[in-house]
Amino acid sequence: MQLCTAPRFTATAIVFTAPGCIELRQAQLQPLAARQFRVRTLYSMTSPGTELRVLAGHYGAAGKFPLVPGYSSVGRIEELGAEVVGYRVGDLVSCRNPAVPLVGLSMMWGGQASQHVCASIGEDRPVLLPAGADPLDYVTAEISAISLRGVTAAAPRPGETAVVVGQGLIGASSAMWLSAAGCRVIVCDTEAGRLERARAWSSQSVRIGDGDHVGRLNTLLEGGADIVVEASGTTPGFALARTLLRRKPQAYGIDYKVEPIQFYHKDWPRLVLQANYLDDVPVNPFTMVAGEGMILLAPKDRGVEDRQAAIESLRRRLVPAASLLQRVLPAAQAPAAYLGLRDDRAANFSLVLDWAGV
Repeated sequence: MQLCTAPRFTATAIVFTAPGCIELRQAQLQPLAARQFRVRTLYSMTSPGTELRVLAGHYGAAGKFPLVPGYSSVGRIEELGAEVVGYRVGDLVSCRNPAVPLVGLSMMWGGQASQHVCASIGEDRPVLLPAGADPLDYVTAEISAISLRGVTAAAPRPGETAVVVGQGLIGASSAMWLSAAGCRVIVCDTEAGRLERARAWSSQSVRIGDGDHVGRLNTLLEGGADIVVEASGTTPGFALARTLLRRKPQAYGIDYKVEPIQFYHKDWPRLVLQANYLDDVPVNPFTMVAGEGMILLAPKDRGVEDRQAAIESLRRRLVPAASLLQRVLPAAQAPAAYLGLRDDRAANFSLVLDWAGV
């Protein structure tokens, strides 16, 4: 078998050239290996929390500039490697991390470009979109799959109370999934605009730092939450989240009562960590535990099955995913748009880039 050994295609990419510096660059694609294929990007979605921290040089980015950020896009397959099975030219796909970097550039995680070389096998392989799909309807799939995995791990039951701390993309989509599972959802954030947006998927919202937010939460919770999702990625957010778990599954009265331990071991509240932290969070393990037990979940990533589940839920319109699309801009405006995300808190929610014509 004879494979191409020289690049034949050029992509336009969003490149972080140094901390705080962004530009659009042309770069060549690597030649296809036998089990790889080439995807033309239609839309990509930023993950502001992750990508802005990378722009600042965190997560190991300091030693990788110039680099291409991003891990969420939808596109169309244009070329198949000689041994690709199961994919066809023309397929619409949801993509996470490209298989190889553009020539001369590093990746973290390399998704913000007009074309990609993708693997047809392994956890990073693209997932097929439904036949006849509108790609923009599925641009949230990769980010939604992250939050879906965390919510699924918490095994929410209809009628349970859930609190989500932080209403960025991950927190907002976590709240959507919890609401779709039948939970009563309360959301918290420091930004009034995010809380206003969250009315579409929550029963109550509380602005952190606006008066007696702890007292307000305690009034709403009546003994604590069954599930708390920490999605702020901040030390104060984590400190708040762990205090909101319910203390007892049976009795919420003021009288102190030590109940048999077996009352708890199958019905403990769940704390889901859906964020990364730049600093270590100091914790006393004993006082962290709500009552006599809790379940701590930290999913960290999503698998192919999570991505497929998110796509199917989007197809069935189980969550109001369109509410996550704050702005859709031409990819050519990306450098200014990223700086807007960084510098304007009101704009720091979501950004979708349209790669048409790039």
